[in-house]
Amino acid sequence: MDVIEIVRKDHDRVEELFSRYHGGSGITGLVKGLIGNVPARQRRTAVEGLCRELDLHARLEEQILYPAARATADGQLVRLIDESLREHAKVKEMVRELRGRSPEAEDLDSRVNALQEQVEHHVSAEEGEMLPRLEQVMSAERRAELGRRFQAGRRQPAQRATARRGRAARAGGRRRTGRATKGTRQKKRARGRRKAQRK
Repeated sequence: MDVIEIVRKDHDRVEELFSRYHGGSGITGLVKGLIGNVPARQRRTAVEGLCRELDLHARLEEQILYPAARATADGQLVRLIDESLREHAKVKEMVRELRGRSPEAEDLDSRVNALQEQVEHHVSAEEGEMLPRLEQVMSAERRAELGRRFQAGRRQPAQRATARRGRAARAGGRRRTGRATKGTRQKKRARGRRKAQRK
């Protein structure tokens, strides 16, 4: 898949998370957002998702897309990349400040709204200028190769999380087995003491 298409899908995913934070899309979401009736859990999971997605997206762009675009030596692309890197720095700072905030925090809405404004500006510049220019100066084959690398980079965090959960489950199983064995030994000792007392 073309890296341009993947980047646009990432942008759509982030937009959906902002929408979820505000209550969802459609009339129901609009009403929930207006009356402030968005459940704390929904807001918390949306913020966690936003932080995770924005971190991952920025990292992949900075490690894969931007160096390849810079390598084209196109002056317009280089200028746009420099601007995007400055925007990424601001978004990362805002994400750091947002991470771990309580869904009930008084300033949460203003922080999420400021982040959304910054992200929308970045997306607009990227989709309006950088990606069309990249499509002009980079071959479809190269963009497809970058797309494969981008997708592989997206899968890595999920694979690491799955491996961590698997290790935790195995460790938990060992601990449970150890506790059961210890408990069984304690029960046997108690039975032995009761027998000895009866004699």
